[in-house]
Amino acid sequence: MTEQLDATTTAVRVRNVSKSFNGITVLSDVSLDIQRGEIVGLIGQNGSGKSTLIKVLSGFHPPDDGAEVYVGDRDVTRSLYEGPSSTGLAFIHQDLALIQSLTILENLRIKQFAIGLGHRIKWKTEEQEVRRILSIVGLDVSPRTKVSDLTVTERALVVIARGLADIEAGESLESRLLVLDEPTAYLPKSGVERLFGVLRRLSEEGISVLFVSHRLDEVLEFCSRAVILRAGRLVADIPTENQTERDLIKLMLGRPPEDMYPDYIEPIGTPVLSVVGLTGEEVSEATFIGNAGEIIGFVGLPGSGYDKISYLIAGALRAVSGSVELHGDQVDASKVNSRKAIAKGIVLLPADRKGSSGATGLKVIENMTIPNIASFTRLGRFIHHRRERSVVNEQIEHFGVSPRRSDALLSTLSGGNQQKVLIGKWVIGEPSVLVLHEPTQGVDVGAKRDVFHHLTALAKAGALILISSVEYDDLASLCTRVHVMSGGRIIRTIEREELNAHELAAAVYAR
Repeated sequence: MTEQLDATTTAVRVRNVSKSFNGITVLSDVSLDIQRGEIVGLIGQNGSGKSTLIKVLSGFHPPDDGAEVYVGDRDVTRSLYEGPSSTGLAFIHQDLALIQSLTILENLRIKQFAIGLGHRIKWKTEEQEVRRILSIVGLDVSPRTKVSDLTVTERALVVIARGLADIEAGESLESRLLVLDEPTAYLPKSGVERLFGVLRRLSEEGISVLFVSHRLDEVLEFCSRAVILRAGRLVADIPTENQTERDLIKLMLGRPPEDMYPDYIEPIGTPVLSVVGLTGEEVSEATFIGNAGEIIGFVGLPGSGYDKISYLIAGALRAVSGSVELHGDQVDASKVNSRKAIAKGIVLLPADRKGSSGATGLKVIENMTIPNIASFTRLGRFIHHRRERSVVNEQIEHFGVSPRRSDALLSTLSGGNQQKVLIGKWVIGEPSVLVLHEPTQGVDVGAKRDVFHHLTALAKAGALILISSVEYDDLASLCTRVHVMSGGRIIRTIEREELNAHELAAAVYAR
């Protein structure tokens, strides 16, 4: 390496990292530096090369010839696969990789239990060690707590603690880097602030952070620099100070973001859904009406019920009382489950894309036709595969899913393309009401634009769209009206003529 490394300040230096698959270059000569104690954002739309770069740094993919990766003053290019204690690089992924049925202790120490006489585990020693590890991230919970009993924020902190313990094991390492890949995708706002409070404290201790995210507001607020990839190339490495989300989007897309939202379309106006006195988990006496062609939003703080109302309407959570009327057919809300809701034309797209919405281990075609498989069967049991493929291929083409292969596993698609598949899944059944919770969570700005245009097209065709979200700009640009919730109740409804992001935020935080 010809450049002289400054081992006193440079934590990681990446040079000329390229990666090709079957002759197709997906990452081209990427070079960047990360200083000690620096929090750097890595952004780019799906397909930009972010995931490939992370997989190269983690040792999952070997880089093409000519690449160099230095941690401090050590060349780790050929030893990336050896793991955190050897390289000083630890990786925290969006899915967190925790076994929920096991305790925190078991998740953190399962590969390295301290063994005593008779090959017995030294549980007291292990518990002390796990308490020490958790204290690094300020987490005061019993090591014997099951992961399933933790909040999503606490689980994220457990994984960060595990990553820190891994790089801590390399005592001789002079530089350490935490790579967080979409860690805030499923966190509430309070969880995001808590997470970054921990990261800032770690940065003050000299640990560097590479923060991969689609949330540009978080990159601007918490990162000192933004590294931007487009089409496999690094197109910008800039300080975040004085930058705006619009600036970053322009660099990510290579064009201004003016066409992010489709033109607003006046709804058709025919009554479709009437909800009266809906009561259930975190929701009390919710009443509203939805018409064909409308996009209606629900917003609020955590615990306000804005995110639970979607699941109650669609029968994914059982209501205690209230009524739901669809096209004049009224039913007791407490008797509605998911199966009955789907049969009546009310379908739900949950925020948890991998856990609740899609089956990542199944193919695209299987994900798209599961809810309506009966319509593709002959004699009640034989699947008409040719017709099934024809319908799915039509949806793949319509929604612009990439790759355009019905036999691809859902897990191999980007977040944005997974979301297109899952919207297409419900469109096949021609629902009257499409209910969505955070529909663009964990997808890039390019995919967000596509999702918004598809939702607007569905509304134009006569569907009623209900969106629970805390994305104020999205709601203000898409919705006919937005219901603001607090304490489980709808406390205010903001109509189109008053709708803007500032008004929504003010209503949500008003006391």
